Amino acid sequence: MYEKGNSQVWNYRNGEPDGPEKWYVKYPHCGGVMQSPIDIVSSQAIYSPALTSLNFSDYLMSKGDNFTLSNRGGRMVQLVYSGTPIYLLGGGLPTAYKLVQLHFHWGANQYLGSEHYMDGKSFPMEVHLVHRQVQLANFSVAQELPYGLAVVGFFFQMSERNNTKYDQLLKYFHNIVKPDTATEVESFQLTDLLPANLDSMDYYRYFGSLTTPPCYESVIWTVSTSYIPISESQINLFRNLQNENLNNFVNGYRPIQDSNHRIVTTTLQDYPSSASLTHIQLHFLLICVFIVALYIY
Repeated sequence: MYEKGNSQVWNYRNGEPDGPEKWYVKYPHCGGVMQSPIDIVSSQAIYSPALTSLNFSDYLMSKGDNFTLSNRGGRMVQLVYSGTPIYLLGGGLPTAYKLVQLHFHWGANQYLGSEHYMDGKSFPMEVHLVHRQVQLANFSVAQELPYGLAVVGFFFQMSERNNTKYDQLLKYFHNIVKPDTATEVESFQLTDLLPANLDSMDYYRYFGSLTTPPCYESVIWTVSTSYIPISESQINLFRNLQNENLNNFVNGYRPIQDSNHRIVTTTLQDYPSSASLTHIQLHFLLICVFIVALYIY
């Protein structure tokens, strides 16, 4: 996940001084105990009845919407939203969250690219929908506060056919080949970019961080079990974009982080997870106390 307005020095190239293994040197939060992404182990997830359906109804709007598509420093493709507010509701979230932007992570082939893993498996691409708490002033404030952000992640699956709904976004990619370029995009319904079963989709939930520096541990993560199809020719449009060295930008994702025994909850009831809701709430409270203590001391 990319921090809005991030102009700091870091990259995704392992082994380099500014690569992921060394982010914590300049950005201490990147060495925290609640970092993202993680490998979600489905058999260890705990069913929680508190995880109700997420309400994506505002995503159906297309009038009054403004989109700016950008190649953020050769490290991220980001679609920034402005205009009529879009709110994410439900899903056991503590309050309403306002959409800020969405962005993509992808790899050099179909076996790598997503940030999160599912039972040890990676996917060719992952999109993150980034929201902030509505009562907070802006993204910059929200990213530093516990549960200030709510991010929904969707995995992509390779398809033999083009996902034609993505054409309304991909047709602008020729304008953002070089790093630090941007273009305005004609408005469309954001649901076109997402799975069809948003109202009934199952998902996993855990508490983590931004996946890029400064890696603030402020994110309520929701990772969907519903996939988005994309063809090889379409994902190659992402891979043909240029990084800061004007090379093809591939493998733009952070390696998996230690879960440090964090509990992952889920809407799925298929697993023999009999932990009580009281236990889940207690774990949630302990996490809150721990984060507050970090900020105080």
